[in-house]
Amino acid sequence: MLRLRCVAQPNSSEIMTKGETVLKKLTITICVALVGLLLSGASAKARLESKVASGQGDEKFTHTEAGVQFVLPKGWKAKPDGEVITVSSADDGLQVVFWVPDEDSFDAAVKDLDKELDKTIKNIKITDKPTQDTHNGMAHFAQSGTGVVNGATIAWSVDVLGAKKPLIILTFAAPNLIEKHAADYLKLVGSIKKIE
Repeated sequence: MLRLRCVAQPNSSEIMTKGETVLKKLTITICVALVGLLLSGASAKARLESKVASGQGDEKFTHTEAGVQFVLPKGWKAKPDGEVITVSSADDGLQVVFWVPDEDSFDAAVKDLDKELDKTIKNIKITDKPTQDTHNGMAHFAQSGTGVVNGATIAWSVDVLGAKKPLIILTFAAPNLIEKHAADYLKLVGSIKKIE
């Protein structure tokens, strides 16, 4: 059973850095997404019966700090929260989180990527050899694997893009849901472009 851990709010004498604030938002986002994944199986039949289309479909989003934009696949949702944008499939089975790390350069962001992942994902196992290339004219690093977040096993992939500022894109889902959303996910990824 998934257990959520409550974190006490800092008192007024504590000061959170930008990185701690982003990490807290990411942890909360991932926890909420995992609860949604666990509940999605129980409510899938009800969603199919209601046949209610939710989502924004073909809506363009901009991550201003990173200097990129992307287009949501039809039916997908996006929740901007400060410098973090969380995108999810219509059934919430796949989550994609966009954020700018503290590192100022692409190389530094890639170098410290393990530290970023270790803050959220436990028992990390790399399943594919990391790759480095370009994506729509931006430097690109990609890595994927499996791990555990709050007791739930997930499949994850992480991409770092060298845009105006480095951008980390963490994608995760229950292992059996990755293939279900592959086509729409590839459309989303293909639409990520640097704002000129």
